[in-house]
Amino acid sequence: MPTLAEERGPGRPRCQDTRQSILRAAYELFDEGEDQPFTIEAVARRSGAAKTTIYRWWPTKGALATEAFLTIAEKRSAFPETGSAIAGLRIQLKALARLFRGRTGRLVAGIIAEAQSDPEARKAFIEGYLKPRRATAARIIQRGMAGGELRPGLDVETVCDALYGPLYLRLMVRDNPGDDAAVDRLVDTVLEGIKAPASRR
Repeated sequence: MPTLAEERGPGRPRCQDTRQSILRAAYELFDEGEDQPFTIEAVARRSGAAKTTIYRWWPTKGALATEAFLTIAEKRSAFPETGSAIAGLRIQLKALARLFRGRTGRLVAGIIAEAQSDPEARKAFIEGYLKPRRATAARIIQRGMAGGELRPGLDVETVCDALYGPLYLRLMVRDNPGDDAAVDRLVDTVLEGIKAPASRR
């Protein structure tokens, strides 16, 4: 992992160095598992920042944990650039399931649990992660309808729920979103109901 000096570069504001150091420390504590309890005090010790500095940017540990996840881990399940809407959704769902099968899955489950009693964490997770990704998925589904891959007139929000809801349910209830074969079965089951007729494709 690069040092702060390497990350900063010429002219980078010191407050941004501190912020990134805090976010990195927060993610590392989650990534190391249960042996390292996640507290503001632990993040302060690891990052070298004062607790007052951390609380100035993040009013709760849930909000800090959520931003750490969004900043560092979210790119691992980015939507691929493909010519096919169906192929793109399938690839991205598999990437998300693989991410959820690892330590990041436990982090996401923890954030969702924390968000039930922490409005700041809930807002950060919904606004920073769920909404932008659902918007991207919606655009892909709409492109699939426009291109004739998917049936016209679909309720896009319902399709998003049908595709992504099972992964979150399995993560929270089974502690495992399933392997690639399970994701294939999920996608095939949903797509059978939303594919355009063969003649239109």
